[in-house]
Amino acid sequence: MSAQDRLPASVTVADAARKAQQRDLAQPNGTRTISPIDLRARLVKESLNVGLPLDNSHQLSIDTESQMTLPVMDILHYDKNPRKAINDQYDIIKESIRSTKQLTSPLVVTRRPSQEKYMVGKGGNTRLTALQELFSETGDAAFQYVVVTYTPWVSESSTLSAHLVENELRGEMIFWDKARAYADLKQMIESETGNTLSARAFEQTLKERGLPLGKTTLSYFNFAVTHLAALGEACKSLSRPVISELQPAFNAFERLLKHKQQIQAWPELRDQVLKRAEHSWLSTRALEPGRVIEQLEHAVATKMGETVELTRLARQLCQEHPGEDIAGLMAQARLQREPAGTPPLPPPNAAETSAGKKGNATERTENPEPVIPEQKPKTELISEIQDLATRFARLTESADCLRLTKEWPTGFYMEVPENDEPIDLTENGADRYFGWWMLAMLSEQLDGAWSGSMPDDSTWRQAQRQERGRDEFALQHYMDTILGMPIDPLSLGKRLASASPSVPVWLELVSILRTLRGTAPERFVVAGPE
Repeated sequence: MSAQDRLPASVTVADAARKAQQRDLAQPNGTRTISPIDLRARLVKESLNVGLPLDNSHQLSIDTESQMTLPVMDILHYDKNPRKAINDQYDIIKESIRSTKQLTSPLVVTRRPSQEKYMVGKGGNTRLTALQELFSETGDAAFQYVVVTYTPWVSESSTLSAHLVENELRGEMIFWDKARAYADLKQMIESETGNTLSARAFEQTLKERGLPLGKTTLSYFNFAVTHLAALGEACKSLSRPVISELQPAFNAFERLLKHKQQIQAWPELRDQVLKRAEHSWLSTRALEPGRVIEQLEHAVATKMGETVELTRLARQLCQEHPGEDIAGLMAQARLQREPAGTPPLPPPNAAETSAGKKGNATERTENPEPVIPEQKPKTELISEIQDLATRFARLTESADCLRLTKEWPTGFYMEVPENDEPIDLTENGADRYFGWWMLAMLSEQLDGAWSGSMPDDSTWRQAQRQERGRDEFALQHYMDTILGMPIDPLSLGKRLASASPSVPVWLELVSILRTLRGTAPERFVVAGPE
């Protein structure tokens, strides 16, 4: 026996026999033993020779979220992708994928019931474009297949919502793309449910889908889609500040044109101005909302047959007081535009008096010229009355009921609230109640002899004259349900003694009305009921 065949001194013959028996049981005949080092080397070699798994997604029956491997060129982009503008980070994203040869997070895909191929189901259109371009440009197998997460199809609106959630998280979409996407989403939901969504219902639905947008933001989106599409390429520059400047001005222009019965001309006027704004934007890449409003003032003024300055004043008043009657605001604009009354002519002997001052001082002292108090022109008095009535109405929150007209004896009257809401149910109901009745008492409208001078569509006239189906109980009905009963003397006295800031204005209004009665008594001649 050679030295190498000898057993170590520490190993007995029995130990050696047992180990040999164990090897015979564990290793089949005809096989050879592989050392641990050789085994590891063989496994590494085999792993390098194994390619990516073939696409077997068509053989799968998937109804739950799962992962799969798909050929990158077979994945479809989302055809209703809310992002229309090119991602300004595209080159950076593409270079990151090129260098790492992988995505930081897997694409999410879904599949419509009518489609064979999968499409991006929750954002990722930009990453898919980069992957497909890289494979087309390089042919690198690293870009040929991609591991994706599959999510089952639910509905068109759910898929669009998922894309919007992803884009909102990344903060990548421009204002205009968001506005159109939310308009599309609302239309989808209404189509799927068969119900029309109010603004509040749409807001609540979005919250349930993980899109907690406020009503102001949604109103801006809706305004942009409804009114600003004619900006074309310039829509890329839209933002919240731009919309917040344009929206109230556009609303005012619509009200002015409606008042002039020219509302049907608004879309054409608006779009013509917006298209000119787009041409300017293409050369400057700057959208100036102030310039758009200025050009609309000229267009609307021409259509209404008014001056640009009057149109501008009326538009500004409409924006400052959106709840007030448009006729009253137009009247206020005219008052601000009218020149001051012509000063009274000097008496015929003014020159002689002036000449005689030097020659006969004694006679001038003994026979002084009578002092004639200066009287304001009638038109100026009416303008002051209308201004005071407007100030008082605003202080008492009753301006929406105020009507200004120079043809009316006092220059103003009060109308029944358009929404038939009781005037004392508002936050400052007492002020509104007193404001309405205190102006109505001064306006002469409580005297039925004047009702025939009111416009035919006046609710107060119709109730007082029992027109258009209103009977003898119509006025009583309005007092019982909307206006309240006229102010009693005790309540009026307490009101006038109160610290309300509207009281001094009302007392000044009473004073100037007394002056008007003395200056133009013919305005207050009652001819009697028709």
